[in-house]
Amino acid sequence: MKRRLTVIFIACMAIAAGGCGDKKENNASPEATEQMPVDGTEEGVSTASIDIAYQVGDYVTLGDYSNLEVTLNEADYQVTEQAVNEYVDQTIAYTNPYQADESKTVIEAGDIVDVNYVGKKDGVAFDGGSAENQIIDVSENKNVTTGTGYIDGFTDGLIGAKVGETVDCEATFPDEYQSEELKGQTVVFSFTINSIGRAIKREDLDDAYVKENFQAESVDDFYANIRKTLEEQAENSKKSALRSAVVQKLTENCKVNSFPEGLVETRLEEYVNSFRDYYCSDGTELEDFLMKNYNVSEEQFREENQTYLETNLTQELILEAIAEKEKIAFDQEGYDAYISDVLTNGGYASKEDLYQSMGSSEESGEKYFKKVYLENKACDMLVENATVNYTKAEEDTESAVSTEQ
Repeated sequence: MKRRLTVIFIACMAIAAGGCGDKKENNASPEATEQMPVDGTEEGVSTASIDIAYQVGDYVTLGDYSNLEVTLNEADYQVTEQAVNEYVDQTIAYTNPYQADESKTVIEAGDIVDVNYVGKKDGVAFDGGSAENQIIDVSENKNVTTGTGYIDGFTDGLIGAKVGETVDCEATFPDEYQSEELKGQTVVFSFTINSIGRAIKREDLDDAYVKENFQAESVDDFYANIRKTLEEQAENSKKSALRSAVVQKLTENCKVNSFPEGLVETRLEEYVNSFRDYYCSDGTELEDFLMKNYNVSEEQFREENQTYLETNLTQELILEAIAEKEKIAFDQEGYDAYISDVLTNGGYASKEDLYQSMGSSEESGEKYFKKVYLENKACDMLVENATVNYTKAEEDTESAVSTEQ
């Protein structure tokens, strides 16, 4: 069964991605993953990282974590009028930046036009040469919506054409064109002029336009919806930044003395094998793929990802130690809601599918996610008890205003 490449988040760090069969989905199975031997296993026996047994207290020295103090820049999470206006501009550009200008009936240089066209070679329409309702900048000879340019001469015959007319434009494909059938060939494009457009700017918005394009009752309603969206995004961004800052401060106050034997190596092999399955399912060698796409060797790739994984494991182990010390209780209702989010965000069909993707068995996969859930609860507790200092844009961290979370 194919699965999406998924990253499970504890605080702000990614943990143990599953593999993929192509660039959208994953067909890697835990059984197919070659793992390094660890304590309690025989040479060559496959063991998932979650199945490595250890006592977390043997590896972590906890410092002060009860009231962590962090600093955020207040301005980063405020929604300004400028931000609203910029978002409005982007929304217009993405959705419907041009409307028919009924006062214009003849195409002039610089106009934006809505056209249908059919490309013909020797009087016969050729594949890929036809389209409808294309928004074209005549002078720039490009598609306004996609930004894609056309072959030379494509729009030359449009200037002077009238709305409702059909006109023919002759154009020649370049000699290096990708289609063997069309390279260097002269063809005819028959254009039907649907309308001449005018650019829609913020100041042009009216209730009819926002109703048609944005399901808003009025311009004021549209702006209010934009502001609400940005405020929600800012609040989510602040929560994420706070969580990240708390975890960073936590790793400064607490120490991982060493990693359980085999854990880093096994995690790294899981990641490398997942990456290989995801990007090299056609038989391409991992070394060849990495050099071609990232200009790095497999050795460099492993070194970089080992550093990344060690950072994640440091955060995980500290949170696991805190969850154990604070006797944070597992609750089924909260866990079910957490797993539901993971299933939705990761594109997994079922809990069983999810569990099997993250462990050597469904049982070990469930064990992994229950551990992750408790670590998340530990992080939630730290965030709730943290002291947050908010600085103004012009202030530095020494002049912060303290507020309690």
